[in-house]
Amino acid sequence: MELVRTFVVNDWELRVAFNEPEKNDVPAKTSDVVSVPGAGKYQINSLTLASDKIAPGDSLTLSAQISGENIAFLTTELYFKDKEFDYYYGPVTQDYVRSAVEKEANGMVHPSWEPEIKLSLEIKPLFRVITDGIGAAFAFMHPVGYGQEEYQLEGLFTRKDSGNASRARLKFDNSGEMTDKRVIQEKHGRLATHDLAIKSGDMFIPAVHVLTNMNLSNPKMHTLHGISGTLTKLEDSFHWVDEAALPGDYLLGLVVEDFNGDKYHHYVPFSIESNQINRRGVW
Repeated sequence: MELVRTFVVNDWELRVAFNEPEKNDVPAKTSDVVSVPGAGKYQINSLTLASDKIAPGDSLTLSAQISGENIAFLTTELYFKDKEFDYYYGPVTQDYVRSAVEKEANGMVHPSWEPEIKLSLEIKPLFRVITDGIGAAFAFMHPVGYGQEEYQLEGLFTRKDSGNASRARLKFDNSGEMTDKRVIQEKHGRLATHDLAIKSGDMFIPAVHVLTNMNLSNPKMHTLHGISGTLTKLEDSFHWVDEAALPGDYLLGLVVEDFNGDKYHHYVPFSIESNQINRRGVW
């Protein structure tokens, strides 16, 4: 059954739609651990927030202690909870954690983590919204790569009047301007991309990841896939803007990626309180 939800963010009407899982669906269990080269061997000794309640516009302070080896990347991500259903949508934001020591290989910069990692991170919850100049949708973007000031957003692209949707990926710089656009196709069992020309009347629907209570307890989990609202190419290019995060319940995640590319998700809950009263106690 398809569930369609609408949220109002600073006068933008933003949509999330996805097929709900059957109640008897059980998430796949993580397979027995097998020792292979590059597999992560780590333990999170603590993962805490300075406060699990913040006011709108405030930042979170996340502290973590991790011990282990074969840790390639660490990222943080935010998901917000539906007030009426047990679903979380996002990633609202997602960013790599920079290490104090970095190394370069094949022209790319990589973090170099010590066996004992202590983190203290300031994270400000924000909603990123992509707009065509009139309408808008959630821009649940992912960073292009470690140390890069670019973000990418996948979704469905449809030519005007064609009705055939193709998987596509848009890239944006840190100021919200689009820098690249590509169609993603499968050829001979492998994914390939080619340049995408977006013309007036063409449509793009951004992708959404959906978490459920069923898979939050499994660090190596899979998300449900949903979509946001439809954008139509007008005079200007698509671009994204930052908006204040809505009051409500959220999850802040720390994602550990090993040298095999496997990712393990760990979450702590927090909430953004309604701004009915300010810090001076004046309504």
